Amino acid sequence: MTINQELKKHHIRTARLCEEIAKELNMPYNDLINLLLAAQLHDIGKLKVPEKILLKPGKLTGKEMEIMKKHTIWGFEKVKEMKMDDMVADAVLHHHERYDGKGYPEGLRGNDIPYFARIIAIADAYDVMINERVYKKALSAEEAVNELCNNKGTQFDPMLVSLFIDKINK
Repeated sequence: MTINQELKKHHIRTARLCEEIAKELNMPYNDLINLLLAAQLHDIGKLKVPEKILLKPGKLTGKEMEIMKKHTIWGFEKVKEMKMDDMVADAVLHHHERYDGKGYPEGLRGNDIPYFARIIAIADAYDVMINERVYKKALSAEEAVNELCNNKGTQFDPMLVSLFIDKINK
């Protein structure tokens, strides 16, 4: 499987998880469509990241991590070029922000992080955790839920994590 095929599968899974969260939130239809677009496109900037970095089996060097972090900016630029809604572009740009302000690219915190980006961050992280990657083994669903819980209020929006966990436990 190529990296592009794996990214496509990841984007589809992430969008499905976002849809489940949106249903719990009774999100209006137009917002749901924009959230699903953002989830599908959240890592589009990784198309500019060299495969040797994307497929590296070990930990990234500082320089490699700086290149990897640029995927959010490259994705934002691509989505803006596609003339997508600003909510979609902002979610692509900010899906690696952290609730505690220690994320990237801008170090936004709490509710300053766009709502869609906070939802995508949870769905994205969960999908990455439960699926094997070249650089890590997959966690069980229970282990992934524990990780989300351990990072409520630091990495992730605590209310959205609780809602997500309630949904997947049903």
